[in-house]
Amino acid sequence: MANHCHRYQSGFTLLEIIAVLVILSILSAVAIPRYISLDDNAKQRGIDAGIAELNGRETLTWSNLKISESGYQNDALLFGLVDTTLGDDYSWGGGGPNIGGGNLIFKQINVPLIRAGSTLIQPGSWSR
Repeated sequence: MANHCHRYQSGFTLLEIIAVLVILSILSAVAIPRYISLDDNAKQRGIDAGIAELNGRETLTWSNLKISESGYQNDALLFGLVDTTLGDDYSWGGGGPNIGGGNLIFKQINVPLIRAGSTLIQPGSWSR
């Protein structure tokens, strides 16, 4: 009797394999777009962080200039004193920042920024 019938064979049925493939397909259809969205959202938050840093530096420089012996003189002088270098992940397109704004680039996302000039009663501010 060389031909024994194996009563307890192990393995997966075709139905079980198809069910796993369907579940994996659904998960990948949901997860991949969410991952891409997370990456873009993180880059946008990076731009927002850069804008907040520029505004903080602008305010600090304006405050220091106001309490200095020479005092606040004009927006052009203030802009020249603000450090607009934000780090290795950031760069400026189109020749760099200028007194009216510039294009801030963070991880291949290029966002045009507008700079509202400073006055004697308020610092300049950066925005999208």
